[in-house]
Amino acid sequence: MSSLRVEISHGNSVNTAFNFLLPAMNPVDILPPPASSAKDYAILSGLPEDEVVKVHDWLKLDTLESGQVQNRMGVQVKPVSIGKDFVAECPRYQSMANKLAAYGWKADDNLFCLPYDYRFPPASTAFVTHLRDLIDTALLDSASSNVVLACHSQGCLLSYHALREIDPAWLDEKVLLLFSFAGQFSGCSDCLRWAFQEEWSWDTDNALASASDQTWAGELALDLQESVYGDRVLYTNGNWEYRADDVALLLNDAGALAMLRATNYYRLNDQDWFRLGDVHRKPLTVESRFVYGNGIPTTVGFDYEEVPARSPECLDPSCAGFSDQQYPGLIQANGDGGDNAWMNEAPKRWTEDAECDTHALPGVSHMKIFDNGDALGLLVNSVRNLQAGQRGCVGVAPQVR
Repeated sequence: MSSLRVEISHGNSVNTAFNFLLPAMNPVDILPPPASSAKDYAILSGLPEDEVVKVHDWLKLDTLESGQVQNRMGVQVKPVSIGKDFVAECPRYQSMANKLAAYGWKADDNLFCLPYDYRFPPASTAFVTHLRDLIDTALLDSASSNVVLACHSQGCLLSYHALREIDPAWLDEKVLLLFSFAGQFSGCSDCLRWAFQEEWSWDTDNALASASDQTWAGELALDLQESVYGDRVLYTNGNWEYRADDVALLLNDAGALAMLRATNYYRLNDQDWFRLGDVHRKPLTVESRFVYGNGIPTTVGFDYEEVPARSPECLDPSCAGFSDQQYPGLIQANGDGGDNAWMNEAPKRWTEDAECDTHALPGVSHMKIFDNGDALGLLVNSVRNLQAGQRGCVGVAPQVR
């Protein structure tokens, strides 16, 4: 949901430059005025109208034979800015910023946003460097000695990676708390369909389009962890069932061969930083709290009518058959309407005290939790407890005054 700056170059000169907000994740009512749509936002920031049709291709990632992904030649994508203009960088979270102002956190004063390129997996962006730099800069002009790191959804996976990678002594000095709002701490089962579904659309009413592109490895190349999903059926093809350990087979059958290569390169289970928690159950060195919604039917996968076997000549999703079924049946489970509860509860495997550190808010949806009063109350109380030298728990949502 970050705002990204896209620059298209030919030779040594930048020919086109514009800002981009993913339409499916940024509804019209949060767009910076006077934009009336995500496409309008891009045009107002420099995208020529006759080049709108090129944006999909520009933002695709090339997948090397190794599985590593990279920007296409001549394309550079980066955050519009970092820690300079909260509303411009992360407009989706403006409502959260407005509510936090009542507790003394004011945007661009002592409340900052860290946008990132969500197309790439953790460790493949500059997020860790940007986070360190932003924290150092924020503390330079502050009376505080440390910061609170709040995250939401995919941003929590990047934050989690950063906290596993950064020197614990530096973190102990400068980070008081990680507070997660509906954080993603594993691969995303329903997102896998995006690897063989119609790509994102400028038209937010297009029910057939995904919220991604078939090449964006940031969500799609993480694999699925049996520690999170167990042996549950997540996709079907007629009578054939796919579970967490069948991701490679599903991507192969659906013709998503490039994403299969990327998954072999980026899968979380092969990353040492991820295994510290998932396998070795080692807590973070930073105090951490995890709040998420539940009790809402949430899609975890899809039920396809029988799809013929992919022919050897078919090397992409367009000819594999899965993408022809535009409305497969839904496989659902408990969650927050966006992420399933298994993903949100994954930190229970490794956080210091699962009962103390995690809290579910019934009926609070994935895209409402970051400005939900109870969730924000838990954040505020967690900070106050730690500042008072008390560990505190996120057991019952408090009424903060």
